[in-house]
Amino acid sequence: MGSEDRIFINPTIIRSLNKSKLRKKIVYFLYDIHPHGTYLSELSRRVKSDPSNVLGCLKGMGNRYNGSSSLIELGLVNCDGKEGMKIYQMTTYGKTVVEYLKDYDSADNW
Repeated sequence: MGSEDRIFINPTIIRSLNKSKLRKKIVYFLYDIHPHGTYLSELSRRVKSDPSNVLGCLKGMGNRYNGSSSLIELGLVNCDGKEGMKIYQMTTYGKTVVEYLKDYDSADNW
């Protein structure tokens, strides 16, 4: 991969993911099922967390989940509303960020 092919990963995104185990679990799960998406209740079940906490990570909610640090606002996840049901899916940029994190985490363990 040449330097012109590299994608810039905003350090704020890495910091946001490293500060929240739940955000990290969500992006890792969505990465594992990419290119497919899933709905909130299934996502909550898979990451073993309450749907309101998962929604807070995805979209932001009140003081606990800052909207500017939400996975959708950071560009890692998108939400597609089909027939009244919202499906959450990893973006291409999100996939790149998770691959970077996985490489970083594995390098950290040597």
